[in-house]
Amino acid sequence: MDNATNNSPERRVAEEELAQYKQIVESTPVCIKVFDSAGKLIFINKGGRDEHDIKDTDDIAKWDWVATVKPEYRPHVLEAFKKGLMGVSSRVVMEHTEEGSNHEWCEGIISPIKDESDKVTLLLFYSIDVTDREKAEAEIIKREQAMRQRNDELAEMNKILIGKDSEMAEIKRKKDEA
Repeated sequence: MDNATNNSPERRVAEEELAQYKQIVESTPVCIKVFDSAGKLIFINKGGRDEHDIKDTDDIAKWDWVATVKPEYRPHVLEAFKKGLMGVSSRVVMEHTEEGSNHEWCEGIISPIKDESDKVTLLLFYSIDVTDREKAEAEIIKREQAMRQRNDELAEMNKILIGKDSEMAEIKRKKDEA
């Protein structure tokens, strides 16, 4: 490639656009990871490094990202990852280990990136903190269960009281007949 091509207006525009995209990706608090088609992590943005306490000098290729997810959620995450490798986007909610992330819960989307021949070459995996939402939903479920239990208790008390009313009515009827 000659110097004229390196300094072409099209190349400068492409480089400026690339710099803008990089600035956007690095400034978002969303965790953005890119994996190659073999499943090797090749990029994690600043938001992801901050979330997972990864230093800029750490070797991300050696980072065990699956270990940041609690064991009971790992199969779901790996299934979504496999779907991505098959060319299907998917969404997954995961709970992180305490030492794996400063977000307790995340919702991730895994999207395949394909080349011109429709072959998956990369996976884009981005996730957001949904801890507040998950805690609120858990609290709602807890309250609904408590209300159901209280309703069951009241229904049982109601049966007892109706039974007592029936007994009292029968006693009164027998007394009136006597």
